[in-house]
Amino acid sequence: MSVTDALKKHLQREKASFHMPGHKNGAAFFGSPLYNDIFMLDTTELDGTDCLCAPTEFLKTAQNRAAEYFGADEAFFLVNGSTGGILSMFYAAFKEGDRVIVDRNCHKSAVSAMMLSGVIPVFVTPEKDEEKCVSGKIDPKKIEELFKKYPDTRGVYITSPNYYGICSDVKKIAEIAHRFGAVLLVDEAHGAHFPFSEHFPENAVSCGADIAVTSLHKSLPSPNQTALLCKKGNRISDDRLKNSVFMFQTTSPSYILLAYADFAISIAKEKGEELTKKLISLKQGIKSLKTDDPFKIIISFKEKGYSGGEIEEILREKFGIFAELSDHVNVLLMASWGNSEKDFSLLKEALEYIENLPCKELVTLPYPDFSQEVVALPPKEILNKETETIDIQNANGKICAQTVAAFPPCIPVLLPGEIIEKEHIRFLKDFKGKITGMTEGKITVIK
Repeated sequence: MSVTDALKKHLQREKASFHMPGHKNGAAFFGSPLYNDIFMLDTTELDGTDCLCAPTEFLKTAQNRAAEYFGADEAFFLVNGSTGGILSMFYAAFKEGDRVIVDRNCHKSAVSAMMLSGVIPVFVTPEKDEEKCVSGKIDPKKIEELFKKYPDTRGVYITSPNYYGICSDVKKIAEIAHRFGAVLLVDEAHGAHFPFSEHFPENAVSCGADIAVTSLHKSLPSPNQTALLCKKGNRISDDRLKNSVFMFQTTSPSYILLAYADFAISIAKEKGEELTKKLISLKQGIKSLKTDDPFKIIISFKEKGYSGGEIEEILREKFGIFAELSDHVNVLLMASWGNSEKDFSLLKEALEYIENLPCKELVTLPYPDFSQEVVALPPKEILNKETETIDIQNANGKICAQTVAAFPPCIPVLLPGEIIEKEHIRFLKDFKGKITGMTEGKITVIK
């Protein structure tokens, strides 16, 4: 089956999109030139089409407009997602050997960034959100304690909001970082809509972050791969940041993606408040767990004994509702301005059906805390080490060579450079969910 045929087959099954990207299968583009004339915009750097690597015309104007809307001094369009922005941030802000406090539940691209930039991470583990059984906010007190313990720390890297729409106190963490002469980098991939309604949390650079990356495609009407990197203040060199961005950015950027990125930001500025009020109205009557972000809908029927995976399957197979993800007890639905009244009516119908299902045995959640503050081997050194793949049973005392994560509960069990201990082995052998970073009970370690 071709890619096109497979995607068309999927669309025949999907009745409502509650996952990224935020344009919801193109619904947000109906009536726009970007819906009908998309490939006419697919061009290259010519006289009159500007150049993303050194913009002087309309691309520069568009980036300046984005910076203004996001409360930044400078903004860069990214066409290879927030991943490119995270790599750029680390490379611009730090030198090899710099110590950086890093959110242990960071995106895997941050691990790649640490490997390439050569920083030495000190991991901070988010607090557990007991209600949702997921990782929650990062405690600013832990950040301050780590600065006192490691006074040579040059920066902090956190994720806010996290996947579940839970925001840390970016203002307080920024104040602490700056007081110790460090910079704050924020992965704000899930917060592209924050600047555009009073119903959302304040965005990262407005809270004092020195630099933040956001994925436009996750919540705004923009396709996958579109992102924005925002910088504020002078703690990070402008020239170094520009060089870093275009070190990790393609030299053949898609003008289609650039057009969509500018369109999404402009629509958000023009109609964000109005569309957000409409979305909140459509959500009325849906029983969900509280989160900082109205775009995130967390559904749980754990009191009835159903796992998140079981609920996701019912939504998908019986109602054609496709969720973003499920964990041991929750289903995460990502709404956006592109969702319709029809989408929410179908969701309410599905949830009423599930509510009337018979109860089962209560779900229990294994929630390990295996975090190691300091890794045994810095990430960059792993790139030059010989590795081997061995049975997990024989891995005690070995150094892990890649990220191993458990789904559910969606937390890293091991990160590259961490020492594998008996508790890791016991958990990974007994765990019934999905494990990424391992295959058939085997794990990659430093030889």
